[in-house]
Amino acid sequence: MEGKATNRSAQAPPAGNAVPWLDGPEHAKPARFLRQSRIAAFALLVVLFALRGLDAAPIEILRLWAFDQQIRMRPPATEPSPVVAVDVTDESLGAIGQWPWPRRHFVDLVARLKEAGATMVVFDILFAEPDRMSPDHLAANLPGLTEDFRNRLSELGSSDNALAQAIQDIPTVTAIAATPGDNAGGRSGSRAGRIAVRGPPDLSKIPDIRGVIGNIPEISEASLGEGMVNLLPEPDGIARRVPAVLHAADRLEPGLALESARVALGQTGMLLEVRPSLGLSGVSLGPLFVPTDGAGRIWIDIERPDRLQTIPAHDILLDMANSDRIDGRIVMIGSSAAGVGELIRTAQGDNLTALQLQALALDSIITGRTPVRDSAFAIAEALAALLLGGLLIWQLPSATLVWKSACAIGLMAAFAIVALIGQRSAGLLLDPTFPGLVILSITGTLALSDIRTEIFLRRRNESALKRHDAYIREVVDASFDAIVTVGDDGRIRTANRAAGYHFRIPVEQLVGREIAPHLSGDWADDLATAPEDVLRHTAERGRIIDIAIESGDGLPPRPTEITLASSAAGSDRIFVLVLRDVSARKSAEASAARAAQRLTDAIDAISDGFALFSAERKLVLCNRHFRKMLGSGGEHAQANAPYSVLLEKLSLIRDRDNGQNESLWKAERLEAFGTDSAPYELATMDGHWYRVEERHTGDGGMVSIYADITELKQREIELGAAKEQAESASIAKSEFLANMSHELRTPLNAIIGFSEMLRNQPFGPLGNERYEGYAHDISESGSRLLEMIEQILEFARLEKLSSEFEEAPASIAAAIENALSDLKPALRGRRITVETHLAAALPPILANPQMLYQIVQNLVSNAIKFSAEASTISIGAYLDEENRISLTVRDQGIGIPEELIAHITQPFWQRPGAMTSSHEGVGLGLAIVKSHVEAHGAELHIESVPGAGTKVSVTFPASRTIGAGEVGILEA
Repeated sequence: MEGKATNRSAQAPPAGNAVPWLDGPEHAKPARFLRQSRIAAFALLVVLFALRGLDAAPIEILRLWAFDQQIRMRPPATEPSPVVAVDVTDESLGAIGQWPWPRRHFVDLVARLKEAGATMVVFDILFAEPDRMSPDHLAANLPGLTEDFRNRLSELGSSDNALAQAIQDIPTVTAIAATPGDNAGGRSGSRAGRIAVRGPPDLSKIPDIRGVIGNIPEISEASLGEGMVNLLPEPDGIARRVPAVLHAADRLEPGLALESARVALGQTGMLLEVRPSLGLSGVSLGPLFVPTDGAGRIWIDIERPDRLQTIPAHDILLDMANSDRIDGRIVMIGSSAAGVGELIRTAQGDNLTALQLQALALDSIITGRTPVRDSAFAIAEALAALLLGGLLIWQLPSATLVWKSACAIGLMAAFAIVALIGQRSAGLLLDPTFPGLVILSITGTLALSDIRTEIFLRRRNESALKRHDAYIREVVDASFDAIVTVGDDGRIRTANRAAGYHFRIPVEQLVGREIAPHLSGDWADDLATAPEDVLRHTAERGRIIDIAIESGDGLPPRPTEITLASSAAGSDRIFVLVLRDVSARKSAEASAARAAQRLTDAIDAISDGFALFSAERKLVLCNRHFRKMLGSGGEHAQANAPYSVLLEKLSLIRDRDNGQNESLWKAERLEAFGTDSAPYELATMDGHWYRVEERHTGDGGMVSIYADITELKQREIELGAAKEQAESASIAKSEFLANMSHELRTPLNAIIGFSEMLRNQPFGPLGNERYEGYAHDISESGSRLLEMIEQILEFARLEKLSSEFEEAPASIAAAIENALSDLKPALRGRRITVETHLAAALPPILANPQMLYQIVQNLVSNAIKFSAEASTISIGAYLDEENRISLTVRDQGIGIPEELIAHITQPFWQRPGAMTSSHEGVGLGLAIVKSHVEAHGAELHIESVPGAGTKVSVTFPASRTIGAGEVGILEA
């Protein structure tokens, strides 16, 4: 064997080299993938630039969203706005009069604004028609007036002339609007000389309008300027810009905000700054430059609309406004009243009126906070995206997928940061979305190519690995042990012939399967969850793994030992598993373990405390009763614990008032170790009494048995004080029953648990099938005894519960459902069908939910017990005419003679005779039902016909019905 091992080693590749059949030579296909990824990325770059050139709506909306976020992050203005909005609100119409207002109200409004110190007035309102409420108009057109009254009206003059006179007293700008037709709508003509162009007169990008609706001549001639109030539509419906100028036929018309700024600055005209090939970049108003985009639109700083003061118009007309809010400011007048004004959505999610939007635009211009979006920015952004895209296409394909992701994230973050810095420092609007879209698209395309290449290489390696299975089998097929190689995914790569024998599966069917499902044990469970980590850690530790191989042929799993080592195979890691059948050895060990377990189980089943000490005065074993007797010191009762330590813990629980001095007692016990000393009684601090017997063993050790004689001691005390405690005898009886039930339940649970372990055989087969039957009988008998004890324990609590129990709203339907759910195994075992008849909208009752459940559960359990197999049980609940809820349970069982019905609710009563001898129980079910029924003031009624079945009815008093339900009689 050593010679063979040496030959194999000589043929192995040098350390550190990849196994040739896993990597193999490089092929042209990955290189072709690389070229294809570059071509695809370049084509995608061309498509993106074509969409950018067309300024497709999705790209424009994304860009505008980025600009909105930049404006939102800009530091807000701290100074109060120089502009004040005077709004004709719904309240103003209610206080002054309906719309349209007579011009005399505007005359009064302008006069009061001038008195309050306003420096300028801007009307966001059209005066396209003469005032029909003007006195001269009424005098000329109103019929039925006397000549004298008509002359007096004429003498009052024109309200339009009065408004024109008021406008001449304070610098004023009025509004004009675009019309879809060519009609000027009373427009008196463009104001010559207002707008000039510096640079090439290329204004093709400025929006065109077909006509203008102007003001009546008197008001138009009296104002210092007129501006367009129209807003241009945005692709996403959000208002963020106002037009600086609009192209109307052969003339240019300024926007209202820009025209107002011109008048406010005292300029006679404005200069459009046009650059060659770039178009309009802004408007010069004397010393102030107002930046615009290429289409002549002005960006508005809408981050803090609340800094703009808005005053209701009626507050000024009724002298309710504070003049300090107006003094020294530009006042813009408009209306937000329903049916007059309109609400406009902004990027901040606010709805602003057209008046507020125009006022904010004027504020942005006057304060110099207009965001800058120059036409050159788009060219610079496109060049940066083109340069960066080409660089990524050239350099990025050779980078790893992680580097590609990091590069994309880093570059996109850099563009976003530059845009944010430009906005916060200089108010520039730089677009990071298009370069980011280019970066994301190119890196995504190249990443998909990487994934495609990785899939190809992996498939190639897997194909090569399959071709060399024969080589691996040749090396390992001679072994009697099962040898398999497993990948880090937990799947079998190769297996020798012995593996087929061990797993009971043909070798060719093993390859590709997960190995974990064929193994059992904790290691196998961990392997199924995290195969790579479990295999790697096990190989590093170099330990032997004990598991079992699932036979899959009805036989129990076979114990197996696994030794595991790891080996590199190309880019993968292969784990070599050698599996050795150790069934014979494990069988011998299991026999010894079973013998030891039987002894331990037997000792633990003893109801007395038991402790075995060696000749070295060390604890060999003890049972749970001994640990329980020690109380908190029970945790020290472990193997090899010194006898002196346990004696010290025993002295701590010893009642010193019922025995000799502590030091003398410990010295006496130490001296008596290993001798057949006389039995003695031990009283503990918790009131227990034990009879202690200590016997020596053949090897010089000692066995100690602690029999609990507390009950005997208590009986002595109870008999001595029987006359004085007559009144409490019933309570003592109940406590005795409860204590006895608890004491019986503890060992009984252990018996059931150990019998279940014997049935399940976790430590190996019992050796004889009859033992399984015995374990089954023990488990079933223990379970039935546990049910009886539970009934006894419940009955023992009845006296206390009958007088002291909590009540709450409870549902009979829910109690029936819960009881049937718990009794499903019994119903299935006897093939009994349950029919439920519950009235609709059955109201809840005031009861103890647990006691209500026990009433239903005991009645149904009794019906199951005394019903024939494959019969039917009917359960009903209804609300009668007296608002009482009744519960009925009817079975098709053996029935009860009429003379015995009075006895069946007595505790521990069982009907004699062969008909009932096969029905197990202690006779407490109906006694518990009767006690709970009486505790709730309800009535119990039993009807039965021998051989035909029994019907039990429980009727609760109307006082326990909560609310009124639907009266319905449903017979079960």
